[in-house]
Order: sequence, then C-alpha cells, then structure tokens
Amino acid sequence: MNLPGAAGVALDPFELAARRFEPPKPNPYLGRPVDWARERQGLHLWSKQREIAESVVANKRTAVKSCHDAGKSFLAATIAQYWIDVHPPGEAFVVSTAPTYPQVHAILWEEIRAGAKRATARDEPLPGRILQSDEWKLDDGTLVGWGRKPADRDEHGFQGIHRRFVLVIIDEACGVPEQIWTAVEAITTNADCRILVIGNPDDPNTEFGKVCKPGSGWNVIRISAFDTPNFTGEAVPEALRPLLLAPEWEEDKRRRWGEKSPRYIAKVLGDFPEIGDDTLISPRWIEAAQARALDPGPHSVLSVDVARFGSDRTILALARGPVVRIVGDHAKLRTTETTGHVIATKREHDVDELRVDGVGVGAGVVDELLGVGHDVVDMQSGAAAINSEKFANARAEWWWGLRQRFEAGDIDIAADDDELAAQLGTVKFKYTARGQVLIESKDDMRKRGLPSPDRADAVMLAKAHVVVPPTDDVVEGQDLDEDLDAYEISPI
Repeated sequence: MNLPGAAGVALDPFELAARRFEPPKPNPYLGRPVDWARERQGLHLWSKQREIAESVVANKRTAVKSCHDAGKSFLAATIAQYWIDVHPPGEAFVVSTAPTYPQVHAILWEEIRAGAKRATARDEPLPGRILQSDEWKLDDGTLVGWGRKPADRDEHGFQGIHRRFVLVIIDEACGVPEQIWTAVEAITTNADCRILVIGNPDDPNTEFGKVCKPGSGWNVIRISAFDTPNFTGEAVPEALRPLLLAPEWEEDKRRRWGEKSPRYIAKVLGDFPEIGDDTLISPRWIEAAQARALDPGPHSVLSVDVARFGSDRTILALARGPVVRIVGDHAKLRTTETTGHVIATKREHDVDELRVDGVGVGAGVVDELLGVGHDVVDMQSGAAAINSEKFANARAEWWWGLRQRFEAGDIDIAADDDELAAQLGTVKFKYTARGQVLIESKDDMRKRGLPSPDRADAVMLAKAHVVVPPTDDVVEGQDLDEDLDAYEISPI
C-alpha cells in the first residue's frame, strides 16, 4: 500500500522509513554568526565584532587583544549562544574560564543569561536552560555548557568533556596561567573545536602574550580605542554608543597615565606594552592585586605624599595590613591645609601610625604635625638604606619591598583605581656601579612623558619597612647603625 505524500503523490512505505534515518538538515545559520546575531537576537555587531565572530567560524584558534569597553565579553557571550543554537542538540559544548570565579559568573555568564532572556522575549528561545550555577542544560538534562575556574595549576581542570563541537572561551586572558591553557588544549583536539581568547593585553610575559606573537598559529585580532565606533564614526544604533569607549575617557587617560604608560598602551591602544627587565612591578601582579580580596590587618598606617603647586597632587594612602586604599587626593594645597587634611583623616580612620614624605615641601607638614602633638615618621627617601649593600638609598629599599609584596600576593588595592595601577606599572629600576638597586627618579619619568607617580608613592610609603624610633627620646647625635637594636621594624 502506498501512502499519500505532498501534492497527493504516493510515497512508498520503505522510502518513508528511510527518510526517518536521514541526518537532520544543517541549521540555516551554521557558519553565519553575524546573521544569527542580527536575525535571531536582534543585535548589531560592529565591524571588529563581526571580524571576531567570523574568525571563530573560520579558525581553530582566535586571540583578541582589546582596549577597554569594546564589547568583548558581550561578543564572547553572543558567540557562545550561537554555538549551542546552531549545532545538533547534545553534540556541542561551551566552556568558559577566567582568572577568578567572580569574573566567570558575573561577567561572561551573566551576559549569556541576559542573551537567553532577550531571545525568549523575541519568541526565539535558545535551547534548554541557562542556570545561575553557570551551567547550560538541554530540556532532557544534557549538559552543554559551563563556566569554571579550575585551580591555577590544574592541567586536567576540564577533563571529561567529549563532544564533536567544543568551544572554549578564555576571558580576561592575561590573568589565566599556563596550566589552564594546557587543560584547554586537551579538550579541543579535533578539527571542529574552537578556542576564543580575549582580554586586555597587559603583560607580554604571559601565555596570552605568547599566542599573540607572530608565528603562533593563532588568528590575532587587535581592537584599539581608535578602531571603535565612537572614534571612527562607524554607523551603529545610537543606543550602542554609550556602551562603548568614549573619546573623553581616552583624553583623560592620556593626560593622567601618559601615552607611553604600559597601561595606556594596553587599555587604550589594545596592544602589549614593552615590559623590560627593568620594570619594577609586573602588570600581571598589579591586575592580581586589584582582583584580590584580603582581610585587613590590625595595624593601620596613614602615609602622605606631599605636593604643593603644579600638576603633582598630595595623596593620602591608608594601609590596614595588606589592604591599601587611597583616602585623600588634593591639588594645590598650602602646607597648613595639607596638615589639616592629614589630622582629620587620621582621626576619621583611627590611625595607629602616621608617615609623611618629609623631602622638600613635605618637611613643613612634618614640622607642623609635630608642633601640634602628632607623632610622625619622617620618610626621608634619600637616606641610607638599612641594607646599604643591596640598595642605593631608602627609596630603593622601600620600593623593592613593595615589589616583593606584589610578587607574593600580599597586597590588595582597589579594583577601580586604574590611575594607581597605571602609576605602579611605570616605575623602573637599574643597578649602580656597586650593584645596588636604584629606582628611577620622578624627573626621569617626566622625561619619558609620564606624570608623577603620586598615588604609587603614597602606597609605597604606607607599605615600606621602616625603622621606628623607641618611645624614649633618642640621644642627639646617636648613630642609628650603631644602636639598631634599640629600634624596631614597623609591623605594617
């Protein structure tokens, strides 16, 4: 018996049975991520975003070094949604990672969840459910995506993922250690897998820096601030412009950081700065300190880097154990006004120890504070170092101690203080003919086109290991080196 088919044409039962075993037709958007974003999600991808999306389709490995606010995490989330939607159910998998779990959860996967809500509102729902646990499951319970932050040294952090179409996204790629990159390579061995890494190019001495070098085998795409629509005038929906980097922001950072600052090069130009052996504090350590959340210690120090007029600023930094924050930023103050701010801040924060840069105009602030009964540690950066064999002066010793704190992960600075981070990354050092460490002077930094590192200096003063006099008066003319046992190292 023949069964009726289309237009009344009879179909053989055996032909009908055979058709049931035919593979499903490919998704019409397969290989067309830009069309998928526009037609399925109602999104406008600007030119660089389109280039990246098409690269993920065409290339096994895509690396994107990007400036701030170019929509990179939003785009990565869009590509993740596209990947699961266009491939056969259960045959695709998306993995994402980042330097910290909060970055996984609150940035990329929050964008993925927002995309799912947007698709549902357009009556174009994505398959399955995207959970607050950063997992994506189909309706039958099949797991097709997750966001994870394995332990930094776990080369098997993604073990057990076996699908034909695996997409791995590494967000904020500069902060992801080598072992995690090894784990990513282990689950993307077949030809249909893809890797997308994206982030600010802060430090060339990272795995992200390595894959962005010529000859790495990766397709590398750079996004400078000057490539973005608010600079080029590229036609985009007006609602998109406030979400992208503004020219006013670039102007401000050029003035505050300096065009030659490693942070300007990375965050604005979207390129890796030259980090030489003479860079005191690695950008990677600075980024980690901004992402860190340590417990404050019991001992508090208020440090003051004093300026009077000109472009330099008077900065007050408060350290409670490893946690350091800028609590005062003033311009063009008389010494008496600076003294008043210091006293008020000391009282507000119940400070245990007060330190003031007593060089130059700061000497007046030290004298005024002493004159009204406040104990002050007069920080003389040109004085002899405790370890004078290794350090040319006290300033070099203090800065080197700060470097060691960053390297050891023993400091927590504000995540949103980009100006401090920029200044910390500009400091350089060299060795004298005697093999002593010497820190670059502020005058030499100005010759390189960089502003004075006032915020960084205040942090350095707050965290310096200094010799504090005993409570009894020191005998006039007493030699510190001869009577060092009578002193103690500040606990901060």
